Amino acid sequence: MKTWKLFLRTMKVMGKHCKVYLAGIFFMSTGWAAFSVMASLLMKNVVDAAQTGETGHMLMIIVVNVVGGILSLLIYRRAAIAYNVEAKRAYGTISKMLFHHEVRLPYSYYENHHSGDFMSKLSYDLEKMGSIYGSRFRRTVAPLLHVIVFLIPMLILSWQITLCLIGVNLVMLAINGAMINPMRKVSKQLSATNGKMTEKLSNLLQGMEQARMYASGKSTVEQFVSETEVYEKQNNKKIFLTACLESCNSGFRMLCILMFLLLGVYFVSEGITTLGALTAIYSLYGSFSFQFLQLGRYIPELIGCLTNAQNIFDFLEEEEEPECWYDRAVAEVGRSGEDKNFIDIRNITFDYREDKPLIRDYSLGIEKGESIAVTGPSGCGKSTLSKLLLGLYPLKSGDIVVDGNSYLEMRNREIREKIAYVPQEPYLFNLSIKENIRMGNLKATDEEVIEAAKAANAHEFIEKLEEGYDTNVGERGNRLSGGQRQRIAIARAILKNAPIVLLDEATSALDNESELLVNESLKGMKDGKNIIMIAHRPSTIALADRVCAFVE
Repeated sequence: MKTWKLFLRTMKVMGKHCKVYLAGIFFMSTGWAAFSVMASLLMKNVVDAAQTGETGHMLMIIVVNVVGGILSLLIYRRAAIAYNVEAKRAYGTISKMLFHHEVRLPYSYYENHHSGDFMSKLSYDLEKMGSIYGSRFRRTVAPLLHVIVFLIPMLILSWQITLCLIGVNLVMLAINGAMINPMRKVSKQLSATNGKMTEKLSNLLQGMEQARMYASGKSTVEQFVSETEVYEKQNNKKIFLTACLESCNSGFRMLCILMFLLLGVYFVSEGITTLGALTAIYSLYGSFSFQFLQLGRYIPELIGCLTNAQNIFDFLEEEEEPECWYDRAVAEVGRSGEDKNFIDIRNITFDYREDKPLIRDYSLGIEKGESIAVTGPSGCGKSTLSKLLLGLYPLKSGDIVVDGNSYLEMRNREIREKIAYVPQEPYLFNLSIKENIRMGNLKATDEEVIEAAKAANAHEFIEKLEEGYDTNVGERGNRLSGGQRQRIAIARAILKNAPIVLLDEATSALDNESELLVNESLKGMKDGKNIIMIAHRPSTIALADRVCAFVE
C-alpha cells in the first residue's frame, strides 16, 4: 500500500497533464500491439486459404489488414509524441520543484547538512525519479497492455493452448515478483552510498590544499575509495539480481516455446484447432511471452526508482523558511516614535540548544550614522548576533527594531534589504568581476559598478588585470587574492546602498597590506550609514565610533 501511495504521489506531480501522459502510454502500447495482431491475422488467413484453396476474399482481407496496420502505426506515432512531451515536462516540473525548494530552506538546514547531500539528490535521486516518467512506468504498463491486446485474439483462436501458455508465464511472473523486495533494498542502499560518495568528493574538491598537506587528506581519499568499493559491491548485487531475472526469463521462454510446439502438434492432429490459427498464435506468442516476462522484470526496477522518488519527497517535505519568522502580535517593548536609536536591539535571547542559551537578554542601541565594533572572545556569540540581525534565525525572545520597524512584524526579505553583508570569507561566483559586484544591485549600470569598485579601493587592481572588469574570478574567486576578494565583496555591499553595513570579521584573514586597503574601503562606507563591525583586530576596531564588548 505504501508503494502504491508513493506511485500515486509521483503521478500527481504531473497535475492536469497526467491524463495526457497516461493516454499516451495507453494508445502507444495498444497501437503497436494492434499492428502485431493485424499481421498475425493476415498470416492466419493466408495459411488457411492455402490449406483450403479458398482465395476468393483474399484481396479484401489483405486490404483490411493493411489499412488496420497503418492506422495502428499512426495511433502509435501520435501517442508516442504526446507521451515523450509529457515525460519531459514531468521531469522539468520535479526539477523546478527541487531547485525552488532548495533555495527556500532555512539557513539552519544548510548548516546541519553537507553540500554532498544536495548534490546526490540533484543528480542521482532526481535522475532515477525522472526515469519513472521517461521509461520505467511505461515499461511496466506497456507489457500489460500488450498482453491484453494479444490475449483476446489468442483466446478466440484457441483458448485451450492460450490457457496452458498463460499458466507457464504466471509461474515466471511469480519468480519476478519475488525480486521486488531485494531490488527495493539494493536501490535504497545505492542511493545512500551515492550520497556519501558525493560528500567525500565535495570535501576533497573544496579542501584540496589541506588534502595535499595533511594526513587527513589521505584519509579522506581512502574514505572516498572505500565508499566507491561499497557502491561497486552494491551495484554488482543489483547487476546479479538483474542477471538472474534475465536468465530465468530466457529459460522459461525456451520452455514455453517447447510446450507450445508440443501442444500445437497435438491440437492440430486432434482437429481442435487449425494450422492457420496455430500459426497466428505462434506469431503472437513470441511477443506475448516476451511482454509477459517484461512485466515481471520491470516491476522491481520501477519499485527501485520509487525508492529514489521517496528520497526526493522527503527532501521536499523539509520545512521552508517562512516569509516572516513570527506569527504573533508584536509585544510592546517601550517603543517610542522619538527614539534616537536607528537600530535598537532589545533584550534578545537566543540558543541553538534549549539547555545552553548562547545570547541572554542582550541589548544594544545604535544611533543613526553611528559605526560600532562588537568585540569579545571566540564562541561568545558575535557571529550568531550577525545571523540574528540578518534574520537567518528567529529570536527566542526580545526584539530588534530598525528605523522604527520591528523584526517581529517585518518579512525576512524586508530585513535583508536593509543590510549589506560582508563575511570573513565572501563567496564570489564563477563569473566576471563586474557580474560579482553587480549582484549588489542587478539594475546598476557599468558606471555605477565602477564607482562602487573605486569606493572599495578595488578599481586600481581590477584595471591592471588583462581583462579588467570582465576577468573571470574562478570558482569561489580562487584566481584572486584574499584582499582582492574582500574588496570586491565590499564593492558589492556599497552598490547595494543599504542603510546598514554588517561586517563579520571582514579583515581577520588578511595580511597587513590587504587589511590597510580594506580598512581604507571601510572608511569610505561610513558616510550616512550604520556600520556594525564584528572584529578583533585593533586597526579595524579603531575605525568604529564606539566599541561594544560582547560577553557570554
